[in-house]
Amino acid sequence: MKTKRFDFNFRPLQINVSFTTAGSVPLRQSYDSLTATHTPDYSLTPLIIQPQVSRIDRDGVLTPGEVNSALANIKWYEITGGASTLISTANPDYEITASGPEAGRVKVKKNVQPGLPVTLMFNADYVDPRTGQIFVISRSVLLRCTNASRPEPILTLDACEQTIYNPLTDPDIQTIHASVRVGPNLCDDTAERIFTWEIFREDTQTWTAAGSDSLDYFITVNDDTATVDRSLMGDGVRLRCRAQYSSEGTPSDIPLSDASPCRAISIVRRIPRFEYDITGVPVNIPPGVLEIAPEASMWTTKGSLDNSRGVLLPLWYIATNKASGSLSYSGVAHGANPVIPTKALSQTMGAVLALDIKDTGPLSVMQDSDGSLFEDGDGNLILIH
Repeated sequence: MKTKRFDFNFRPLQINVSFTTAGSVPLRQSYDSLTATHTPDYSLTPLIIQPQVSRIDRDGVLTPGEVNSALANIKWYEITGGASTLISTANPDYEITASGPEAGRVKVKKNVQPGLPVTLMFNADYVDPRTGQIFVISRSVLLRCTNASRPEPILTLDACEQTIYNPLTDPDIQTIHASVRVGPNLCDDTAERIFTWEIFREDTQTWTAAGSDSLDYFITVNDDTATVDRSLMGDGVRLRCRAQYSSEGTPSDIPLSDASPCRAISIVRRIPRFEYDITGVPVNIPPGVLEIAPEASMWTTKGSLDNSRGVLLPLWYIATNKASGSLSYSGVAHGANPVIPTKALSQTMGAVLALDIKDTGPLSVMQDSDGSLFEDGDGNLILIH
């Protein structure tokens, strides 16, 4: 007698686990110490957490879907302060459904204390009916309670976290306003809050007060307002504001620290991509012409860059043409409408006119080799591109 054996090689099931809440009671509570009440109150309206365990059989033998009714060894643990406790059927604070399509459901009947979160750990076994393999399921859900009696002050700035400054189109002056909210209320009482504006110093990698450095000539601070002249800030600046707040009217008694309400923003100088070309010159230059007057035309997708002076510098070059080989260009002029002599023009080969556009860069201080800053007779800093 001859035999042939047939075996099944099943791929492992994919077991998915998620949690939902039955009804409208959320996982998070708030507590008001003035009235000693929780919202919502789990002791009056319990929180119901339903694990949803489903399977996917990539071999197509088993129907995909939920398998809660097939779960075994269902257990819930309460973890508080690092200590784990098995929730027994005798625990009056919880009610667990052990069988049926809602197997694993837990009903929470006690409130969570502010600042003391509770982790509920769900454990169960599921047996693969094809192979007998046991899948051990373990997932957790976090219950938290926030103190609603003393909302934390929140500082906001009316500026994006990063602002791109285009010197060709954007206004130079940007005014930034700070405000503090406590809960839903705006704190507009100057006796209750103090704002501190600071600049990040790249050389020392530290935050220091705006205006504390002689190079902070681009910013003016007045209580809740910082005014930045972006044409003078250089390539960019990182600015932050911190607040001291006291509902009792003594904000100066509140220490200023990394835990203080804070917002930071950055302003970056950036010129977008643009196109340029040479215009205003004839195709052929008549004999005897000593000068030409080309024009530098510059534009973006939004139109012509007519206001680029002081930001973009056209540089003009000319070279005597050759039949072959590389050309030797010489700088002859700068500006959008120069007058260029034709002395480089060969009577037989002609010449090549070239244009290059350079970003003049932001205005910055002048300094000597010792690092001393140049000043005029009145003591004002001298700025150049």
